Amino acid sequence: MQCPRCQQDNPSPAKFCLECGAPLDRAAAVARSHTELKHEIESLRSSLAAAHDQQTAAGEILRVISQSSAQLEPVFDTIVRSAAKLCHAPDVMLLLADGEVLRVAASVGGIAASVRQSPLLRGSGIPVTRGYVSGRALIEKSTVHVPDVSDPDRDDFPEGRVLQQEYGGRGTTLSVPLLRETAALGVITLVRNEVNSFTDRQIALLQTFAQQAVIAIENARLFNETKEALDQQTATSEILRVIASSPTDLQPVFDTIIERAVHLCDAKLGALLRFDGEMIHLAASAQQVDAESAQALQTMFPMAASTASVTGRALLWGRPVHVRDMREDSELAQTPTAEVGHRTVLAVPMMRDGAPIGAISVARARVEPFSDRQVDLLKTFADQAVIAIENVRLFFDTKDALERQTATSEILRVISTSPAAVQPVFDVIARSARRLCGAADASIFRLEGDLARLVAHDGSIESRTVGEFAIPLVGPWRRLVESAQILHLADVQAEFHEFPEISENARRLGFCAVLGVPLLREGVVIGSINLRRREAQLFTARQISLLQTFADQAVIAIENVRLFTELQEKNRALTEAHAQVSEALDQQTATGEILRAIAQAQTELQPVFDTVVRSADRLCHAAVAAVFLTDGRMATRARFPRPLDMESTPGMAILTRSVVHLPDVEDPTVPQSSSTGPSFTSVC
Repeated sequence: MQCPRCQQDNPSPAKFCLECGAPLDRAAAVARSHTELKHEIESLRSSLAAAHDQQTAAGEILRVISQSSAQLEPVFDTIVRSAAKLCHAPDVMLLLADGEVLRVAASVGGIAASVRQSPLLRGSGIPVTRGYVSGRALIEKSTVHVPDVSDPDRDDFPEGRVLQQEYGGRGTTLSVPLLRETAALGVITLVRNEVNSFTDRQIALLQTFAQQAVIAIENARLFNETKEALDQQTATSEILRVIASSPTDLQPVFDTIIERAVHLCDAKLGALLRFDGEMIHLAASAQQVDAESAQALQTMFPMAASTASVTGRALLWGRPVHVRDMREDSELAQTPTAEVGHRTVLAVPMMRDGAPIGAISVARARVEPFSDRQVDLLKTFADQAVIAIENVRLFFDTKDALERQTATSEILRVISTSPAAVQPVFDVIARSARRLCGAADASIFRLEGDLARLVAHDGSIESRTVGEFAIPLVGPWRRLVESAQILHLADVQAEFHEFPEISENARRLGFCAVLGVPLLREGVVIGSINLRRREAQLFTARQISLLQTFADQAVIAIENVRLFTELQEKNRALTEAHAQVSEALDQQTATGEILRAIAQAQTELQPVFDTVVRSADRLCHAAVAAVFLTDGRMATRARFPRPLDMESTPGMAILTRSVVHLPDVEDPTVPQSSSTGPSFTSVC
């Protein structure tokens, strides 16, 4: 039995304490032991009930966390209700840090409404300062327990005291931080409108709730980050798929990019814009606005790039521009974007080789900055837009190069197959120039003194007859010839004061842009290739270069024809000279034969006459050759002798003593018996 005085354990039979001698009353001891045991049992029951309630609450919170992995509100609501019930606090707030203030995420009781409506806070949240219990807990990253915030002997919570007085006067406040590693995410604050300190068990329980809140926040963060990463990866894959399936069309790519950007950035409006170095053009847009606001957006473009717009700043500065609130910037507050209700705006430039070629812009109607992840996402989308633009550019560059090579090969083929004719070359050059340069028509002129003659034309604009039409060198064409330089006008209709005739002609025929490239041979202009467009749009540098190539090929064709013609003339002259030499040699040979016959037949004339007849027949390519003798009255030979008269060519030649040449013996004026062939020559 235990001594009631010294607590010494004694044997059961002992009447007195063996240690201090105090009498041992067994009945009283038994009664006292039963009372203590009852109290202990009640205490254990109470502790067990509290532990059960705490375990139930913790299990409920964990259940809600598992069922709401992406949503924090159900978890926070369960936590504050459990804290209010188990910690016997009528007012509980779970506050999350937002920059320099703490904002209510969940609450029980009326204190949250009092905080939002407090003249001291003006609805901006509780400042993160040591003057508030919640602020100090967040700053010190430790539990802060104040038995009486309104205690006049304490001056370490002046702002908290004022807030407590606004709410209800005296009270006890407990604040536990939500800690993730070394970062404080927020606090759970319990308030009693009476001075009644929280127990250690309640403080420990609230710390457990704070840890569970952090677990919920971390789960939601990881879930949202995973979902966001998956959404971003899906969006990126979708954009890449559209890029692959649209190698020649940028619009589907732009539409997909801006739709994904607006969705993933939780924006009210998004726009993908192209930049030409001066003006910003709307390429694609996606918005969740009314029709009037959408129309207002369309009318804003094209617009000059300037610092008066967020997109203009991104393009001019070559970096992302993130504006928290358009109304806080005096320059931006007056823009049409701000007027249609945009508050937070983000613009990311699309850069190629260090130069801006466009931008992606997203906007929110509320003041809520975009996250770093969203900024990075927009950068990725901007890079993908540049990739799409480059792919299309390379595709068309390759296609254009192939078309240019094909056209050049076709022209060279025509040049090689038409060495004596330049017209086929001019025709194919005119067709190729109009088609590849995107012109309404193409004309080729050749200079003839002070006139330019049309030698080829292709296109839809009215033209005069090729080969017949010639115009005097006036206005811009005289400038082209005199300067031997390219003539390039965006709108010849606007050049009325300088070129009235050409301007009036342009109005009548309906064309604006004009491009003329001279045909140069050894630096001298011999003609030109002229292109016209119906719209006031300059030709590109690539098109001008192509037309210069065509001009060079036209000059090559002209030179080829000239050289070919000169070669033909030289060959003809050489052939004639060769024929003359051959004829002279034949005549000399025939003369030698006749002289040899004379030398060999000194007493006979017939061999000589025979040699003369054969030589004359051969050298003169005659059908008949004959020698006639006369005794002064008669001519002898077959069908001869006959009288000398003017009825026969031999008679005419003998009587007139001259050459008689009859080109056509069938002429009625010629004697019918004078010859046997169509032409006849007699020599006396």
